[in-house]
Amino acid sequence: MATTDFEQEALGLLDPLYRFARWLTGSEVEARDLVQDTFVLALRSRDQFAPGTNLRAWLFRITRNRFLDLRQRRRRERLTGPDTPEPGEQADEAAAFFGDRELGRVQSLVRGDITRALAALPEAYRTAIVLADVEGWTWEEVAAILAVPIGTVQSRVFRGRRALRTLLKDYAPR
Repeated sequence: MATTDFEQEALGLLDPLYRFARWLTGSEVEARDLVQDTFVLALRSRDQFAPGTNLRAWLFRITRNRFLDLRQRRRRERLTGPDTPEPGEQADEAAAFFGDRELGRVQSLVRGDITRALAALPEAYRTAIVLADVEGWTWEEVAAILAVPIGTVQSRVFRGRRALRTLLKDYAPR
């Protein structure tokens, strides 16, 4: 894979990588920093990438590993964890999109509950759910990113979904 092909393909994955980083960090600023770190690391070590293999999985694995490294460093430095958006933070953005301030507030509250529920999950479950259910990746792709067997991915997604159902039971139809 020529350098320009590598870079073009990698840049084509910028949006899904950002969404993944946003789910991991819970913060727009931290997500942007994480994606930037990912691309710097990927460009520095592109000679380690085997042409013909899954670049998307490789970049997502770098993103996840970098996130875990940064989180561990924060723990050692005794800093607080990732920011969790407050329910009202996105109300104005949603209201502008839908043209209805009240609808924007309701959507913001629901999004906040979902974000908090995902944040409450263990990292392994959260990552598997985001990749499989939010990003729509196959079991094989998620397994490649997480470097675990497919059965482990399936188990994590199943258990994570079960925990989310419990955490979000107020939204279930009665």
